[in-house]
Amino acid sequence: MNLEEILFQIFLLIAAATDTTRISTVMQDALLLQHRAQWEAVCRDPALVPAAVAESLRLEPSAAAVARIAAEPIDIDGTLVPAGSLITLSTMSAMRDERAFTNPDAFDIGRTDQMRMHAVFGYGVHRCIGEALARAELEEVLAALAARIPQLQLDVPPTISGHFGVRPVSAMRVSWKP
Repeated sequence: MNLEEILFQIFLLIAAATDTTRISTVMQDALLLQHRAQWEAVCRDPALVPAAVAESLRLEPSAAAVARIAAEPIDIDGTLVPAGSLITLSTMSAMRDERAFTNPDAFDIGRTDQMRMHAVFGYGVHRCIGEALARAELEEVLAALAARIPQLQLDVPPTISGHFGVRPVSAMRVSWKP
């Protein structure tokens, strides 16, 4: 890569990581606070934090879909996608696939069918380079909130919209009593 390409990649990494991790933080906290028993379980047992993060990423991914260009012809259930075609891969659909997940629309931090390599971070050469950092940030935020403010309450849930790229999220409101 030349210097311009390197700088663009660095900028993209910073911008993408900021938006996706911020949205994922909001959604994981909202999901847990909407499922009070699971929030309380995380507050009691910090070992549940990684599972709570993974399940939040599965149920409400910050990136709804990604675009790719078919490098070669692809047969999908009898439909031929020609090489060079722009295709959209739905992260949201993949992570609610009933063939991969039991009760896929349910939020369950005790899920035993979680993917080993989480699909929200992509695959192959397109696998997110910031996955380890994103997971660490999400886990640290959740662990800190659960340890310091277990009485956290959701006053106004966020709304997340969109079905492509990084999904915009509205502000949520929380409160707590010391």
